[in-house]
Amino acid sequence: MSRNVLTLQQAVRAHPVLADVAERAWASRRLLQRVAVHLPPALRPLVTAGPLEEGVWCLLAANPSVAAKVRQLAPVLLAAARCIDADVQTLQVRVAGRST
Repeated sequence: MSRNVLTLQQAVRAHPVLADVAERAWASRRLLQRVAVHLPPALRPLVTAGPLEEGVWCLLAANPSVAAKVRQLAPVLLAAARCIDADVQTLQVRVAGRST
C-alpha cells in the first residue's frame, strides 16, 4: 500500500489561496530584510514582518517601546521600500501578540 504524501510546501503550492498567502508572507519577510538596515541594530531582532496586502505593510514589534520607535522610523522605512520598487503606501506597526 503506497500513499502519495505531499510536503507542506507542495500542499500550499497546490492550493491557489494558500499559495497567494504564502507568497505575500514571503514578500513581506523579504522586504523587511531589505529595509532592516534602516532600523537600529538592537531593534532588528525585535521586529518581524507581518501582512503585506494592497499597499499596506504591517510590521510586528516585540513590545510597545519597539513599536513606538518603528513608528518614528516609518517614513524612512516606507521610502526605502519604495526605492526597491515595493508597492507600499502605508506602514502599520502592531505589537506582536496583541489584537487591535
